[in-house]
Amino acid sequence: MKTRIITAIGILAYIIPALWFGGWLLFSLIGCIIIFGGLEIMNLSKQAKQWPLFIRPFAILTMFVIVFQPLKELTIPLLGICALCFLSIPVFSEKFQAKDAFLCISYQAFFYVLAHSFLVIYDADPMYIWMIIIATYVCDSAAYFTGYFIGKHKLNPRISPKKTVEGSIGGWLFGALCSFLFAYTCIKGMEWWAIVASAVLLPFCGQIGDLAFSAIKRCYQVKDFSNLLPGHGGILDRLDSLIFNFICFYMILAVVAL
Repeated sequence: MKTRIITAIGILAYIIPALWFGGWLLFSLIGCIIIFGGLEIMNLSKQAKQWPLFIRPFAILTMFVIVFQPLKELTIPLLGICALCFLSIPVFSEKFQAKDAFLCISYQAFFYVLAHSFLVIYDADPMYIWMIIIATYVCDSAAYFTGYFIGKHKLNPRISPKKTVEGSIGGWLFGALCSFLFAYTCIKGMEWWAIVASAVLLPFCGQIGDLAFSAIKRCYQVKDFSNLLPGHGGILDRLDSLIFNFICFYMILAVVAL
């Protein structure tokens, strides 16, 4: 527990200034997620250690190009060219199979959507990021304590044996309430229906994200995505729910803009 708390303090000491000041701190935060999150996904392959050495650098460097290049009309063509490259590599190397190609393609497609969603949300209003964080982690904490004290019925033992229905409901209620109050009092100009939709959907989507990434770990038979963050696992172990919520809220923003 001591290690977990110290790591959490270190994470907050990095994330809060990055979100508050933006600039190169924010860029470095996004960069760390792209690099270490990408390595965690690619290392899910049981034969990742045997891959040709250029695979990981190519996947990560092209990911930076796709996310940060200024001509957005090139985004889909670049993703497509990268996908064709990955699918072509198994033709020339027995150490990189077709299933590995799909793992790399999934990394790039998914992380582009994540990074783009985050940047659009942050540019619209940095306070949206805090609302998403509140909805996600208040729900997560409330679900844990509610389940600990009154949880009786298993939510999904096939994927996450410790989670309970009572914990899920408690997490959703507290997450919805806190995110609604934050948005209502701290975010100016946000449509009332968008506040309600965000408060209702984000705690729910965050829990689905948690279970979805647990299902990925079970599929690949790993306990954590990595040991990068002592006591917490890897980048993706900390961002699982948040990833779903960034993309979900991006959809809400898109609907608002219609």
